Amino acid sequence: MKKLTSVFLLGFLLLVCTASAQKETTEGNKYSKAQREYSAAFEYIKQCNFERARDLLIEAIADSSSYTDAYVALRKVYISLGELDKAIGTCKQGLSCLKNLDESLKDVDEKVKESLKKAERKLTLALADMYARTDQPEKATELFEEIIKEDPKDANSWDIYASYLHKQGNIDRAIEYYEKAYQYDPENKGIAFRLGDAYFEANRYKDAVELFTKAKEDFPGDIDIMKKIAESYYNLCQYGKAIKEYKAIIEIVPKHVSSRIKIGNAYKELKKYDKAREYYLEALKIEPNNLSTYYQLINLEISLKNLSTVKRYLDEAFKINPNDPILLALHGEYYYLLGIGKMKNQEWNPAIKRYEKAIAIWKETIRKASDEEWKEYARKGIARATKMINEVKKVRW
Repeated sequence: MKKLTSVFLLGFLLLVCTASAQKETTEGNKYSKAQREYSAAFEYIKQCNFERARDLLIEAIADSSSYTDAYVALRKVYISLGELDKAIGTCKQGLSCLKNLDESLKDVDEKVKESLKKAERKLTLALADMYARTDQPEKATELFEEIIKEDPKDANSWDIYASYLHKQGNIDRAIEYYEKAYQYDPENKGIAFRLGDAYFEANRYKDAVELFTKAKEDFPGDIDIMKKIAESYYNLCQYGKAIKEYKAIIEIVPKHVSSRIKIGNAYKELKKYDKAREYYLEALKIEPNNLSTYYQLINLEISLKNLSTVKRYLDEAFKINPNDPILLALHGEYYYLLGIGKMKNQEWNPAIKRYEKAIAIWKETIRKASDEEWKEYARKGIARATKMINEVKKVRW
């Protein structure tokens, strides 16, 4: 169990804000009881028994009102229970008790005062996070700014503030603050990962892969980190390195389908089409109903103009979901290519029929698709097929 924040107060702690403290017990005994209650609550949290954890943490706070970790844990429990107002109230209660305690301990050792300030910062950060969660950005920002101003070299504060900005979609400022956090704690692999994630989102893949690689040093088997490294290399068009990372994932998780699909995509970019097909088929063997694999296989065969194979995979995929809009879009492409073939053979009427079939399928795609990307694909397909029909009519007559 992590070191408890309020241990420095033993020996002279006055239990401020604690109505339920019993007079006949010593402060040390109360604190020991609070520790036991906290430890028990922690076990219940791991079991997702949040109601029991809540009751024990409330008791721990009643026995030791300055027990910062108990407040923080109780906040998390209330979040899990969906009681956000109580989570905010818990943070405020803890801060109030710590501030009262601060006023009553004016003549104590500076180290104790600094420990108390750290405890207050911890709860202030927790409260700022609650304001962020409950869509109160002005209050959240005010508290974050207050904490940063008080200790501008605290990496944890910069990190949490950056995470808040990241969630708000302010990616540039989030990167700036993550960089501050990383500057003050360069060995923190968690900060390195979050900064790398922000770089990745900002399309700064070279910077991202450097940070992810650093995070991987302490977590060599972490699949999420390995995936981010592989994706960064892929986006940098360093397909060989991407393949190596994805293969490393498969060594850890032999049935990892998405990595096989990504390897297939990388081989396709390298124009190693047989290898691409090999990995797509491996993925399909593991998950026969995975439409994402079918999308890639069909796209590959379309690019190679293997139309009989395209038809076979389309038929298989439509058995899984006959109304899938992406399959419909690819089905339209199949008929468009059939039209091209008939046109090359000067089979004018059959060419027109196939273009018209493609248009009809793409119209159905637009009706059924929710993703604007595939609607736009279908619209462009309709424009292409319409143009080809007009070309055929000109040549035919």
